[in-house]
Amino acid sequence: MTRAKVTHLNENRKLNDLANSSYSGLFRYLIDGVLVVNSLGLIEYMNPAYEEMFGVTNFALKGKSIYQTPNDEIVLTSLKSKKPIDGFLHHPYKKKRISVTSSLLMQGNSFGGVIVIYREEKAESISSEEYGKPNEETRYLPKAFEGVIGNSKSIKNILYISEKAAKSNATVLITGETGCGKGLFAEAIHKASKQSSMPFVKINCGAIPYDLLESELFGHEQGAFTGAVKRKIGKFEQANGGTIFLDEIGDMPMNMQVKVLRIIQEKEFERVGGNESIQCDVRIIAATHRDLRELIENGSFREDLYYRLNVIPIHVPSLRERKEDIIELTYHYMRKIHKETGVPMKALEHEVELAFYSYQWPGNIRELKNLIERLMVLVEGDIIGINDIPKEVSNIFRVNRDSIINTSLINNNSKGEIATLDEYEREIIKNALNKFGSFNKAAKALGVTHKTVAAKARKYNIVE
Repeated sequence: MTRAKVTHLNENRKLNDLANSSYSGLFRYLIDGVLVVNSLGLIEYMNPAYEEMFGVTNFALKGKSIYQTPNDEIVLTSLKSKKPIDGFLHHPYKKKRISVTSSLLMQGNSFGGVIVIYREEKAESISSEEYGKPNEETRYLPKAFEGVIGNSKSIKNILYISEKAAKSNATVLITGETGCGKGLFAEAIHKASKQSSMPFVKINCGAIPYDLLESELFGHEQGAFTGAVKRKIGKFEQANGGTIFLDEIGDMPMNMQVKVLRIIQEKEFERVGGNESIQCDVRIIAATHRDLRELIENGSFREDLYYRLNVIPIHVPSLRERKEDIIELTYHYMRKIHKETGVPMKALEHEVELAFYSYQWPGNIRELKNLIERLMVLVEGDIIGINDIPKEVSNIFRVNRDSIINTSLINNNSKGEIATLDEYEREIIKNALNKFGSFNKAAKALGVTHKTVAAKARKYNIVE
């Protein structure tokens, strides 16, 4: 580190210490929680009320990234958009709603960060209409879903559907790419259901050889085949009264699909080599990374079974489809590894965060988790830098570094040329109409009249 950089950091620390002292004098005895985050996303101060509210300490978290705290979407949105925001969140453990108000900290004309005020409200003050609505911070999800990390809109929608699914006994079909967390949702639905005290039995239909799958699912009688020296209880029988999770059901052979269909319809089956019909009341949750409709067209999956399974469909998005959750997931796994192994917590350089956003994550959450575990173990310092992460993760960011980091409203093209004023105007009008869908709404957002937007749209042949 250069002497100039060290001097700069020392000056920042002095300013932060001065600010912290000022904050302490203002907010120490305030009954509302107060959180101060600077423009880099680092925590400068939290008052005792905030510490008690969320079970954290100013000493432990001061100077750390906001992603290392029990943060909420309001803080992150306000920080990114540089706009004041009002909203609500639900406390993860207390039955209370918390009103949240973020305000901007300005140093002259420069953005200095946000200051956020938290006020607890009693659960009784929340109207019954506010419970159960999707995408509402006021909902209290069952504890079973606490392992689902993320505040993206897609995850909130899935949590809403999963919570509803847990209250019924209907079959559930979970789809999504490998490594996106389908099993996590399946287990959470079971834990939140009325059958939570009964067995939750998992089986990967694609990991068991064809000739052994029937015995694994339905069990066998003694002497049913060579090597069957005693009776075996199958997975369905083990799960009786509870839930069976059929992972990768798209890989299940057709003859097994018939037997599963019979269990759904008649709630009975026979063991391999047996004649006795065994009653089985089990809730089925299936999952697959394959397109079952395509398999139906190819003749390798039964259409009647598909409709029996697809009563409550849940699609888990890939990590690249919920990029706003990546950093929160990263610090979640860091904290988990820290607790399990004692490895010191680390923080991400801003460039690493941008690289994580740019990467496509073909292995999804599983890939992210494995990478974080590797970095926590191998990186010696307390900061993970761009040179610490694998090249396949950082390459896209390195190639597009200038365009990613450049926050100017005016961006040069790949040749370094600036577009004409008409070209900029056309793109602005086009983007506004695509986003807002009407002349009136686009005009309001752009600060002009709807007639101006309509005229410009015709001028640039955006609409007829």
